[in-house]
Amino acid sequence: MCFTVIINFTKTVKEVIKVKKKLSADFFKVFLENIPIVKKCKLNEENEVEIELNNGTQIKIALTIAEMGYPKQIIDIVSGIKKEMYYVVLAPYISERSAAICREAGVGYVDLAGNCTIAYESLYIEIKGNKNENVSKRGLKSIYERTSVVSSLILRIMLGDVNRVWKMKELANTAGCSIGQVAKVKDFLLNKAYIEQTSGGIRIIEPRELMREWADVYNNNSEERIACYSLDNPAILESKIARMKEETGIECILTGFSGGSRYQPVVRYQKVHAYIDEINLEQAIDYLGLKKVESGANVIFIIPYNNCVKYEAKLQKGNAVVSPVQLYLDCMSIKGRGEEMAEAILEREICK
Repeated sequence: MCFTVIINFTKTVKEVIKVKKKLSADFFKVFLENIPIVKKCKLNEENEVEIELNNGTQIKIALTIAEMGYPKQIIDIVSGIKKEMYYVVLAPYISERSAAICREAGVGYVDLAGNCTIAYESLYIEIKGNKNENVSKRGLKSIYERTSVVSSLILRIMLGDVNRVWKMKELANTAGCSIGQVAKVKDFLLNKAYIEQTSGGIRIIEPRELMREWADVYNNNSEERIACYSLDNPAILESKIARMKEETGIECILTGFSGGSRYQPVVRYQKVHAYIDEINLEQAIDYLGLKKVESGANVIFIIPYNNCVKYEAKLQKGNAVVSPVQLYLDCMSIKGRGEEMAEAILEREICK
């Protein structure tokens, strides 16, 4: 396996190196031996590496191994590191969050794909962007995927009030699930260092990172969407949607820019997004005077994959609107200024 390495020493050098794919101190020794400015290196029994550079500079680095590389494990490791030596963490996979934790602690890291940052004295080695096949997607899928409805509901409940401390039983009762299902989510979030456990229970401490990671997985799939065209502008159409609820009982729950503007009007928009149950779709299209189209749509009806998307939906300025959590997930999938709207919702409604 080959990696492109950017090395800043007295100048920037680009070189292709090969490394053995095995998590051990020997892996790091082989890694260094393939770097052009390294003349030789020696590994001792205490997992310390003595490095001699081509210009005669002597450097000593201590190694520590993270078997999984989860952020929580990285935090535990760096908090116990001896400050008198420069340490490098070896892990199968280093996420952006784990890398940031290392950098903030003044610790280097290397993963099995060769991604690394080593910054000690006059030596600087940085490698980014190498695809790492060692990361396990099982945890991500089991917690964030749309098929994991119970996990999704637990996340929605906790993110509904990020300052609240939850006891396990209390959270299970609110979600209508078993304590075992809550424990599964708790363990995952603890490993990610997105929550903390206190004597009073658990609470979210990194809502921004949690929401962004959830959106990345969540938006790999999508619900059934029906594109329509209306002669009305968004404001008039949304008024008709509210009136339709009163006159027929058919409910459309706004999301996307339509919903987001009722919380944080930061983006001008010309397209309405709304959830509607499939059984009511045709009647709603007739009532609103819409036409199904292949292109040029200004109305997007979304058939919910599960009722969890309606959790904590509420009336906002005359229309039913999904929760801020669902708004964030939905807006992150909208091209253009969707991310801008999502970030406004995240900062002002979820993290408030």
